Amino acid sequence: MTGSHTVLDSGTVRLEFTTTTPELHEMRATYAPWSPLPPAHLHPAQTERFAVHEGELLFLVDGVESTVGAGEVIEVPPGAVHQVCNPGDVPAVATWQTRPALRSAEFHCAIAAARESGDLAQLLGVVEEYSDVFVLAPQPVDP
Repeated sequence: MTGSHTVLDSGTVRLEFTTTTPELHEMRATYAPWSPLPPAHLHPAQTERFAVHEGELLFLVDGVESTVGAGEVIEVPPGAVHQVCNPGDVPAVATWQTRPALRSAEFHCAIAAARESGDLAQLLGVVEEYSDVFVLAPQPVDP
């Protein structure tokens, strides 16, 4: 279920696993036009690298916004709070790498299943279970 050729498709982001080793989890990610930002999050001990092949992706990394277009690369260091989406009207395609892989493949599969179930408790349980690879960023409280 978590090897090469695993495909997960939420309707806004399609992930095709291409490599999963202890050192590297790599996916071909296709973001639909105008895909929404995911919740702000961080990876405690992993670096993410996105190489954009088609379209462009908008990144928010530690409060800094940048647009990465075809032929460009961005790295997100461990612990950096970030989000990514496609702000354009054409699909965006990128190679998405996570190093070390840790349990990234399993996390993506578990979160996809929880999202598909529509069960918020299951979704929150997955986030809690995989806190070694994915942590929701604290959200400011409005006064």
